[in-house]
Parts: sequence; C-alpha cells; structure tokens
Amino acid sequence: MSIVRKITLGYVILIFIPVIVFGYYYYSQIYGNLTNQFVQSRQKILEQAHANMKMDLTRIDSIQRMLQYNPYVTDYLDGVYESDLDSIYAYNRYISPIITQSLFINPDIGSFKIYKTKQRVLPITDRFLDIASLDSRGQEAARTLKPGQGIWMLSDPGAAAPSLMFYQNLYNSNFTEKIGLLELHVGSGLIRKLYEAAGGRDNWQTFLLPKQEVPPSVESAVEGIDKTTWKLLRSNDSRPYFINNKTIVNQLYIEELGVRVVVTGKVDDVFRTIKRKEIILVFTIIAFLAALSFVYYALASTITKRILLLARHMRNLDDDNMKQFISKHDKPNRQDEIGFLTSTYNSMIRRMDELINNVHRSELRNKEAAYKVLQAQIKPHFLYNTLETIRMLAESNNDKEVADISFWFGKLMRYSLSPEGDRTVLAREIETVIFYLNIHKMRLQDRMTYEVDAAMDAEQLACPRFMLQPLVENSIVHGASAVLRPVHIKLQVRETEDEIRISIADNGTGIQEDKLMAIRSRLSRGGDSRAVEENEGGVGLFNVSERIKSFFGGSSQLVIDSGPDRGTCLTIIIIKGGQAGYESIDC
Repeated sequence: MSIVRKITLGYVILIFIPVIVFGYYYYSQIYGNLTNQFVQSRQKILEQAHANMKMDLTRIDSIQRMLQYNPYVTDYLDGVYESDLDSIYAYNRYISPIITQSLFINPDIGSFKIYKTKQRVLPITDRFLDIASLDSRGQEAARTLKPGQGIWMLSDPGAAAPSLMFYQNLYNSNFTEKIGLLELHVGSGLIRKLYEAAGGRDNWQTFLLPKQEVPPSVESAVEGIDKTTWKLLRSNDSRPYFINNKTIVNQLYIEELGVRVVVTGKVDDVFRTIKRKEIILVFTIIAFLAALSFVYYALASTITKRILLLARHMRNLDDDNMKQFISKHDKPNRQDEIGFLTSTYNSMIRRMDELINNVHRSELRNKEAAYKVLQAQIKPHFLYNTLETIRMLAESNNDKEVADISFWFGKLMRYSLSPEGDRTVLAREIETVIFYLNIHKMRLQDRMTYEVDAAMDAEQLACPRFMLQPLVENSIVHGASAVLRPVHIKLQVRETEDEIRISIADNGTGIQEDKLMAIRSRLSRGGDSRAVEENEGGVGLFNVSERIKSFFGGSSQLVIDSGPDRGTCLTIIIIKGGQAGYESIDC
C-alpha cells in the first residue's frame, strides 16, 4: 500500500469516523436528555393537574357530608315534618340556603338533586325528587354504593370533554336507614380545566380513555396518533410516559373516575428550537471536520511530498546518475526525521560515488600492477639463470660447495618469488627449510647440526607459505649463532588422532624467564604486530602465530618452551576439527 493510501486511510480512521461518531453520539445524548427531561416535566405537570382536579372533586363531594350532618336535611328526608307547611318552611328557611351556598361555592355543579326514599316526604320542585324517577345509570350506581362512599361517573364517556355525575347515599341521624340519594351533575368545565392544566393546547391533544377497552368512537375523535401508538394505548401500557414514532405520550390513571387522562404531542413540534440547535450543531461538526481535514491535509502533504520526491529520486538513481537529492521543501539544516533521512541519503550517495570511483581506480591500478608483474617476471628469470650459470661454473671447476650453495639458494629464491599465492603443503615447507639449513650449515660448519623427522604424509597437509622458515631462523640466530659450542636443531612432525604437532627444537642458550613470559603474553593476546618490538625477536614468531590461527582456526596455536642454558622448543599445534587446548610440550 502506498503512503498516500495509508495517509488517506489514516484520515478516515483517525479523523473522519471519530468526528462523525462523536457528533452523532453527542447529538443523541443531548436529544435524548432533553427529550427525557421534557417528558418528565410534562408528567409532573399532568400529576399537578390531577392533584388540582382531585381537590375540586373533594370539595364538591364534601357537599354530601355537609348535608348529612345537617339535622334539617336529615329530618326532612326522614319525614319528621308531618304537614306540608312545616316541610316548606323548613326547606325555605334552613335547607335552600345550604343548597344555594353549595352551588355558589362550586360553580362547576350544573344540577343538584336529592332522590328521597320515603313516600311521605314532600317533593319540592327539582331539588327533592322521588327515587323512582332516578334513571337507569343512577340506579346502577346506587346499587354499587357502599356506606360512607360516593362514586364519580362520566355522564357522556364518548364526548371530548365529558361531564361528571356524583352519587352518594344520605342516612338518617342514627345512620341506620338510607333516606336519600345525592346526585350532583358537574359540567364539562372541570375536565376542560384538567385538559388545560395538563398542557392540552396548541398542538397537544388531551383526552380520556377507559382503563380497560378503548371504544372506536374515541379513536375516531382523536386525530394525529399513529396505529402503533394506539396499539400501545389499547394494551394498557402502564408506563407513565413513552415516545413512539416521534409521538410523545403522557398518561395518568384517575382512580376517582376510573379512566386514564392521556396527553399526546409531536416531538418535532416540541423541539423546534432544538431543531435549530441541531442544524447549528450539524454545521459546527461539518466546519470542525473541514478544519481538521485541512490541518491534516496540510500536515500530511508536507510529509508525503518530501517522501515522494525522495522516493522518485531513489528510483532514478544509478551508476550514471549520482546527483544528490535537493528539494525546495527542505530548508537548510532542517533537523526533523525526513531532513535527517535526506542528509543521510545524500551522504550515502556521496559514499557510493566515492566507492564507485575507487573501484574504477582500483581496476586501473590492478591493470597497472598486472603489467608491472609481467615486467617483474623478467628479473627473477634473469636471477635464476645467473645462479644456474654460477653453479655450472663451480661444478666445472670442481668447487662443490659453491655449486651446492648456488643450487640451494636458487631453490629458496624460486620458492620465495613463486606467484603461486600464500598456500602450499607441508612437504614443500620442509624441503625449503632443509635448503635453508644446508646454507647455514655450510656457513657454520661443525658448530651446527640438524635433524628432520617427519612421521606423516606431509604431501597431504596444506599450510601457509613460510610457516617454518621464521622458526628455523629463530633457532639459528638465537641458538646456534649465539654460542661457540655445537648446537643441534631438530625438526620433528608427529600426527595423532586429534592433532598434528610440528616442533623445532635447539639446545642453544634459551630465553630468559621474563622475556619468555612477555613473548607468550604477546602471542596469546594477538592484535597488531607493530606492538612487538623487533629487537626482542618476536616479530617473526608473532606473524607465524597469527597466520597459524587464521589458516587452521583459532584453537590451533604456536607454543614456546624455553629456559636459560637448556635451549628453546617452538611447537605448532594443529587441531583436527576440535577445540582442545594445549597442556604441556615434550620436545
């Protein structure tokens, strides 16, 4: 995936989706909280309206107690007054003012009637009527009444604002006999007052529903309520409030009337101001998203442009194009990560250019060196031919010593100047050492003798060139040449299952203990041969030790065993594929 796609994906994941999700969540939280707060406040208003209505109903049905505890009313209904004159006098003097006062205090009462149960009681206009004139609904209510309790009923349940009827029995002064039935007819104003107090105005609808079944007439009378909401209302949903399909429903059961008062409204009508805030919120989120997008684009473009330009320069880089990367977007000495990457990249280009030029120069030098090698090959041939001429002249003059020295020296020169590389076999090394020893034997005569004992197939062991000659030279220079007595040098090769040991021993003066410890320390420490002082005689030994370790492996080594007046033994230990160390030397 390219870096542009990654940055675009990062924009979607890090900015676009979080902003949209946060905006939606924030809006949902605000909308939900405001909606719940509003519905709860509406429910409290409805409960307060119900409490006010309950107070009105209590005030109205208190008329029954006022009549019940008035002796003139109970005496009148009980038939105490024997003559019509006494009855009329008691009514006009004591009973009518009570009724008039009750109607004045409670203007919602439309009609006031008392149905008498005794025949001898005088009926007066429409206030005191015979119980037989009571309609069927009143008779049904009278049968269900309990002593001391009244009942409220809807006179016309299907009306938008129905009127109310109140029934309660009146008893004699001893509460032993029913003597009358109080009927109060309350107009629709009380229900309208409930509707208005509950918030039933403007686009809000308030209506009453039975506790059990909802008649079709009520559904047809109420408009603007969807079928799902009607289904919930018919199912006697006991929740005091709920929201369904953008419809707010508050309801409260009025126990006195046995009905539910329901208040409905539309969410959109309620939250018109919130809708304006919603639009502002949406535009704010869009503006916030646009601002973040611009900042993200500006930041990403400054990075991607520089990276893309650097990548394009990398793709165009080859041996013929080693120009450094220079971008107008990178200020001088810019120390950010891309600036560091650019400076490192330019340093790499410079280094590559230098290396390529060095390779070209090396190729030219190699060609020149090869040419010089071809020229130099003429000089050894001239030297070999000269030595061969000296040897032939010596033999012709019967000078065997000069002939032998010329032969041995020629062999040494051929071995030294051979272009075969730095690799040979042990047999060639031993042969060369013998030539070298023969020349020094000719020089030292009886002061030096030597012995070669190779108990293995030396043709099968590969080794570095000039591995033995420095060791033999060390025995001659520091052994035989340093004393006047005869010195014997012994070259011995032994092979076991685990290792090969090549030892060169002499019986010369040996090495002092402190000097021996210093040489051993240098050989075990390794490192740079320039740290070894040449006048201590350790350069040749150090070089041989390092070449042995490099050629045969780190576990192979050169070991020195020496002591004053008991000679020196130099042993090369070659480990066959193992890591065993050296314990002791027996020369």
